[in-house]
Amino acid sequence: ARYTFDGKYTLTGSYRYDGSTRVAPENKWHGFYSIGANWNVKAEDFLKSSELVNDLSLRASYGTTASPFGGDFLYLSTYAANTSYGGVAAIRATAPGNPGFDWEYVDEFNVGFNLGLFKGNRLRVTADYYNKITSNMFIDQPLSATSGFSILSLSAGKMRNRGVEFELSGDVLKTQDFTWSLGVNAGYNKNKILHVTDLVDSFADGDTRILKVGLPYGTYYAPDWAGVNPTTGEAQYYNLDGSITTTYNVNTQSTTNSGSLYPTFTGGFNTSLSYKGITASALFSFVSDVMRWNNEDFYNENQRYATSNQTVRMLENRWQAAGDSGNDAILQRFDIPRNFTSKDIQDASFLRLRNVNIAYRLPKTILEKTKFIKGVKVFVQGQNLFTWTSWRGLDPENNSQYGRFQYPNTRTYTAGLNVNF
Repeated sequence: ARYTFDGKYTLTGSYRYDGSTRVAPENKWHGFYSIGANWNVKAEDFLKSSELVNDLSLRASYGTTASPFGGDFLYLSTYAANTSYGGVAAIRATAPGNPGFDWEYVDEFNVGFNLGLFKGNRLRVTADYYNKITSNMFIDQPLSATSGFSILSLSAGKMRNRGVEFELSGDVLKTQDFTWSLGVNAGYNKNKILHVTDLVDSFADGDTRILKVGLPYGTYYAPDWAGVNPTTGEAQYYNLDGSITTTYNVNTQSTTNSGSLYPTFTGGFNTSLSYKGITASALFSFVSDVMRWNNEDFYNENQRYATSNQTVRMLENRWQAAGDSGNDAILQRFDIPRNFTSKDIQDASFLRLRNVNIAYRLPKTILEKTKFIKGVKVFVQGQNLFTWTSWRGLDPENNSQYGRFQYPNTRTYTAGLNVNF
């Protein structure tokens, strides 16, 4: 529903009632709603005649949504008839089931504004603040081996995402024949786990991460690397009290000092130029404050895989004699195991030249002579041309937490001719 009064004040609202067979029957149906308000400030008498402010509106909204897509039959105990016992066909339990499995709910509040300055909205600004609470979050809780199962699927966690999004664009120069436009957008997101389960406030999230109250979702959990012992060439690790040892214990030495898989800052900027029939544009994107497990290094520098391709770092930068430096660029003695530590969690921030496009349109004065051709455009384009990053893997931009077994984004060049008749 939508209602606008006096061309200035708008109220919106919606309600829906959804059902899903993926959750327990008692949780099958739920209602969800949203409400919003918008104030067209430009229409007010005190701003209507302003030549500086061409557009200004304020908005706020609150709504609830949910997802039942944790998986099929997670609320049921399941069995498989693909085993035998004592030579007799049998069935085996494959999942314990969670009879209380529910939807994953999201409550979101948003407030923001749109601002246009100068004639024709030559300078445009958009900003939003949001606060998003996810409850009944889908998580897989590790179980004791004595249970006969590895995990139990829960809808129990709670998480908050809070941040701002900003966009600025405008025409820097604009004449009859020439236009130069710039645009920038950026987002900041602060993530925090508020609740795990009613029994514990943390547990392992896979092999390399931890789910813990107070920390961001996707936080890595690994022993802190203390370099190579310059005398013996042994790998060294920090204990939790700050002391250094050559004994590796992932259960007692792991810390949350290595950052999160999900970025805090994202954004991009673009520019475009046009002069008569010639246009040129470029688009950059960036991600900052994000970490990833570079298991490319982990495998390439591991002596257990010495029969595979070996890196220069593995062959030349390994400790060989007493006195060799023990910094991160030096690998431990060849007979010392290569264990997972904080040095494998590397900064995956990057700035990428995403797209460049140059085009030329033939003038209409030339096309008019042909009588049947309405438009001709010649263009060249490049994608993923350059990337600036300290990430040592193939490509820092990847949705996976790992760096290995993934294809990098391809660099693509395109040239074309468009003819309209």
